[in-house]
Amino acid sequence: MELRDIVKKLDIVDVISSYIDLQRAGNNFKAKCPFHPDDTPSLYVSPSKGIWKCFGCGVGGDVVKFVALYENISYTEALLELAKRYKLPVKIQLRKKDDRLLGALNMVADYYHRNLKDSVQVVDYLKKRGIEDRTIKKFKLGYSPSSEQTLSFLIENQILETYQKTGNILKIDEKHYKDLFVGRLIIPIRDAKGDVVGFGGRILGEGSPKYINSPETEIFKKREILFGFYEGLSYIKERGRAILVEGYFDVMSMHQEGFQETVAPMGTSFGQEHAKVLSSYAQEVILMFDGDQAGRRAIKQTAPHLLREGLNVRILLLPEGEDPDTFVKKHKKELQETLKEAKNLFEWLLEQEDGKAVEDYIYFCGFLKDKLLQMELLTLLSKRTNLPISALIDRMPKHSEKSDEHTKENKLSFHEKVFLFGLYKGLGNKEHLKRINLSPYAIELAEAILREEYHLVPEGIKRQSFYDPERAFEESLRHLSIKTDQEESVSLSQIRQKRAIRLRGIKEDL
Repeated sequence: MELRDIVKKLDIVDVISSYIDLQRAGNNFKAKCPFHPDDTPSLYVSPSKGIWKCFGCGVGGDVVKFVALYENISYTEALLELAKRYKLPVKIQLRKKDDRLLGALNMVADYYHRNLKDSVQVVDYLKKRGIEDRTIKKFKLGYSPSSEQTLSFLIENQILETYQKTGNILKIDEKHYKDLFVGRLIIPIRDAKGDVVGFGGRILGEGSPKYINSPETEIFKKREILFGFYEGLSYIKERGRAILVEGYFDVMSMHQEGFQETVAPMGTSFGQEHAKVLSSYAQEVILMFDGDQAGRRAIKQTAPHLLREGLNVRILLLPEGEDPDTFVKKHKKELQETLKEAKNLFEWLLEQEDGKAVEDYIYFCGFLKDKLLQMELLTLLSKRTNLPISALIDRMPKHSEKSDEHTKENKLSFHEKVFLFGLYKGLGNKEHLKRINLSPYAIELAEAILREEYHLVPEGIKRQSFYDPERAFEESLRHLSIKTDQEESVSLSQIRQKRAIRLRGIKEDL
């Protein structure tokens, strides 16, 4: 089945309403746009034309493009997803790495970088953040002044068609395009070879989302890329360690102050592929996180992947109100010593006074690659707690079968996956479970997340990516919410009303 035939078979209203709440507006439908902060409905869907468009941000296209943007995946991946969802026969192969695409991305990175010096707003912003010229050059930071200028550059260099494959520029109509990063500070993302494969964009003023990243493509896979890895690879090899932080500015400030072995995941959860990359060059990883509850939660999510790869994990939690970006600028000299003194994960846990430390100690032991070390650590804990080793072994995490996990994950609805992602990211809580309908497996995963047993959560759930995660989470809560009797009554009334309108239309046609 050809592309046009597949798109024609899809009901654009049915597909888009499965993501956001659509309201009828004459022959069309309207909604608040999920791709920019939108107080009043500015996104319109035309069933007769099979297109949608936002008159606020100018983005629009067919039903496949909506899914691609909403789920932050490529157009081809969205097409395959929809074909699978609606059981439509389609044979499309995802393309392999394209040298022309890498060439286009590197050219655009140079173009953005040249624009930065002409923007007083961006230069002032970076000065306020303490980012020096040498760091701006090292990371090739940039700026996009307007979609029109980006379009002119792409046309002039004959790379528009190629660059469109990245999803970084959106076609509105035949003459108009929207640069995804317009008006933002642009941070190029390099792969291990130094090629630019995507961008991160930081809003300069107030607004949401604060950061956006390029959509995933065959050459830009967030689960395989660490920001700062290419820039710091020689230092990671030399020092035998990596410092893991959580944000772009954390990495840049740490590099600027001499801690060039610092890396961060790409706005997504740290996963097994990231750990494999680091284990090829380092023997240990220092987790440098905020000292609040979120930082401790990040340890629970990150450490198992590192332990599985045989890496020594050390902990450095920062004082309340500090993050690596601010801390390194104030305490550069002290940080040298503090990093040397950072405790091994298991030593650190034994020093904690809260009741969860013992459970966490047992939990992390379950991921150790070295089974001899595992027994040594359990023996030590047994002596400290007077608990028999057999009891400690019984309490270690049980790992699910990957094949069975993948099969079950495919049975989750889209909104269940978004809800579980939000719960994993700390957007949800136990109270939400009382207000929504979930399948038994989704409930099982939700309860595992609330217990902080993150190893039981499929990687596909953790790695989801959205333009605006909070907005997507709220939409999923609405779709999954348990309706009251009154709401059911209103819903039935709306169905009857729509049916009456449809019947009137049929009679008029006759």
